[in-house]
Amino acid sequence: MSDEVIIRELVGPDQTMTIFPLYSQVSRLSEAVVYQRLSAMFAQSNYRCIAAYIDERMVGASGFWTGTQLWCGKYVEADNVVVDSALRSQGIGGKMMAWIEAEAERIECAVIRIAMVLGRERTHQFYARNGYFDDGLLMVKALSRGAAEFPEYVSQQV
Repeated sequence: MSDEVIIRELVGPDQTMTIFPLYSQVSRLSEAVVYQRLSAMFAQSNYRCIAAYIDERMVGASGFWTGTQLWCGKYVEADNVVVDSALRSQGIGGKMMAWIEAEAERIECAVIRIAMVLGRERTHQFYARNGYFDDGLLMVKALSRGAAEFPEYVSQQV
């Protein structure tokens, strides 16, 4: 078995669904919900997905969005960076982020960003080691439709 990591872009929701076994290591979403969301994300025309392979085994995956905001102009935001739990801390995540960063440079983005859940210290350390800076706070409020999936974001105000 080779240890060379190859990054490939996945095209469309059907091909991107090949990430489901890997993604299910970190998510409880059903296959149907993942497919529905991927289809909606691709329909927006600013979502892309890559996968990392060793030989033909998928060992990592990440989506990313492109957009434009007043404060920074054109940007890329990495989304759901996942590495096989048995292979973490072996440089796979760094290689995927390097691929996304190179693509962001190629399409002339000013910044790359990532939103992270608080309390994931290893994840925070990974991004800090890879040159990312804390530059804000993402605040979230679950609406009625999201309350069951995100109870931690339901306001307790009366």
